Amino acid sequence: MKRKNFILAGILLAFLLLANLLNAYNSKFATNITPLQAYDMLLHKPNTYLIDVRSRYEYQLIGHPMWVKNGKVFMAYNIPFMFLTKEFAAKGQKYGNGKIAKVTRYQFVPNPDFIKWLKKKFKPSDNLIFMCRSTKRSHKAADLAYKAGFKNSYNLLGGFEGYRFAGKYKYEKELAKKYSFYYGKPARFNGWKWYGLPWTYKIDPKYVYPADLKK
Repeated sequence: MKRKNFILAGILLAFLLLANLLNAYNSKFATNITPLQAYDMLLHKPNTYLIDVRSRYEYQLIGHPMWVKNGKVFMAYNIPFMFLTKEFAAKGQKYGNGKIAKVTRYQFVPNPDFIKWLKKKFKPSDNLIFMCRSTKRSHKAADLAYKAGFKNSYNLLGGFEGYRFAGKYKYEKELAKKYSFYYGKPARFNGWKWYGLPWTYKIDPKYVYPADLKK
């Protein structure tokens, strides 16, 4: 009986750990929705806007969501939550104001005017859907917007490119790790592009980061 309880407790703990892992990028205050739910809102719910919080370079070079409603083309607004800098730092090295790099790459820094531009472009009553590459930035952006008064804020799960590929079941994970070139790599499943939703490389000045527009 004790052994049975021990096994059940172990299974429960495993499920809790898995749930925490899957919910790591869920918003705490904003509403979490899938790309399909977001697309449905954009087509049918008035005053709904998609905010692409990726960097300018991602928005232009990787593409961004677009959709057609009543014969008119709409796109995601680019308001970066973080800026990609020219400062390169290896993992463990210091950069900026003494921050420690968690990943070897050109580093990101927060956009201090993120909320300012949201308030200039949108109303507090608008439905704002926040999207990044794979939800790592968007869940923070959505919660920050919610705290700033945008109570109808949504976090797009999976982002534009999708989560890392690892397989769903234990046997599948082991085989994927052994054979799949995509194992552990981002931009593979459950994102906007993975669902086959429309996107484009085209740039419309109306949707680029407002601070970059020449007056």
